[in-house]
Amino acid sequence: MGKIIDSKDAECYFIDYKFVSKHNLSGFIEKVKLGGLNLDRNMFVISTCLRYEIYNFSGKEWKFENKNMFVHISGNLCLRRFISLLCGLQSEIIGEREIFVQIRSAVYEAAKNNMLDKAVFWHIVSLFEKAEKVRNTHSIDCQENYSTVGAKVLDKEITSPANVAIIGGGYMAESFLNNINATKLKKVYWINRSVEKIKKIARKQHIIPIELFEFYNLENAEPVINKADFVFAAAYNCGGRFSKIHLNDTNCVVDVSYPSLFSDDIGCNFYSIDNTYFEKLIESPISKSLVFSAEKEIDSLIL
Repeated sequence: MGKIIDSKDAECYFIDYKFVSKHNLSGFIEKVKLGGLNLDRNMFVISTCLRYEIYNFSGKEWKFENKNMFVHISGNLCLRRFISLLCGLQSEIIGEREIFVQIRSAVYEAAKNNMLDKAVFWHIVSLFEKAEKVRNTHSIDCQENYSTVGAKVLDKEITSPANVAIIGGGYMAESFLNNINATKLKKVYWINRSVEKIKKIARKQHIIPIELFEFYNLENAEPVINKADFVFAAAYNCGGRFSKIHLNDTNCVVDVSYPSLFSDDIGCNFYSIDNTYFEKLIESPISKSLVFSAEKEIDSLIL
C-alpha cells in the first residue's frame, strides 16, 4: 500500500482511558476545556467519553499552557495513532465503527468552520481511505457497540412485554432503539433534553409502533424511570443526575453514559462502564490474529 505523505507537520496531544482512570477522565477533560484550548488553524479535536485528542497538522508549535497534562506524540507515530484510532484498534470494543464516524464528523466540522487548509483536509481524507482499506483487508469491523450489547441484555433479562425507558437522544440511544426486540415492549418512555429531537427520530423508525412511545424531558423523568422495568441510558454532561433513584431488584439498568447517571447502589441489576467489561459481552469479537495483521499493515504504512 506504500508510504503515506510526509509526516513532519503532524503532532497529537491526547489522553484516554488507558492513561487516566475512566472515573477521572471526564473531570480532567472539563478542566482542560475551562483553561481554554486556543486552537490554531489546521488543528481539530476528537472528544468522546473515553478520550480527548488534539491533532495539529499546522507544522507550527502549539502554545497551550496545559500541554503537560497530555501524552504527546509527533511525526510518524502521530499518523500511526490516527490510523489505528480510525480502525477502532484503540477502542474498548476493538474494531467498533462509531469511532470512525466520530473522527470523520470532527474533521468535517473543522473544515466547515474553515479551520483546515484544503491540502491538509485532503491529506486527512487520504488517511480515512487508508484506514478503511486496513479495516476491509483484515476484517476489522465490529458492528456491535455498547448499545447493541444493551439491546441483547434487554432481550436476555426481559421475558415478557415490559416498560422500557431510554435516556438520551444521540447515536447510542438511536442505535439501541434500532436493535431492540420489539416483542419485548409494552411501553417506551423516551427521555431527552430535547423532546422534539427524539419525536422526530421515533417517527422515522419503523421497528416500534409510534403509539407505544411516551416522551419526556430530563426534568420530569424520575417518576417515569421508577415505572420502567428496563432502562437504557446514554446521555452526556449529566453524570449523577439520577444517583438517588433506587429500583426494585427485578429491574435492570444498562447505563453507558459517562459519568454514569445512576449510582452503583441503585438496588437492581446494573450494568455501567464503571463496573462492566462490555467488550466481553460482544458476540463476535475481532480475533487477536486479525488485530495483529492489521497492526503490521499500519506499521508498513508509517514506519
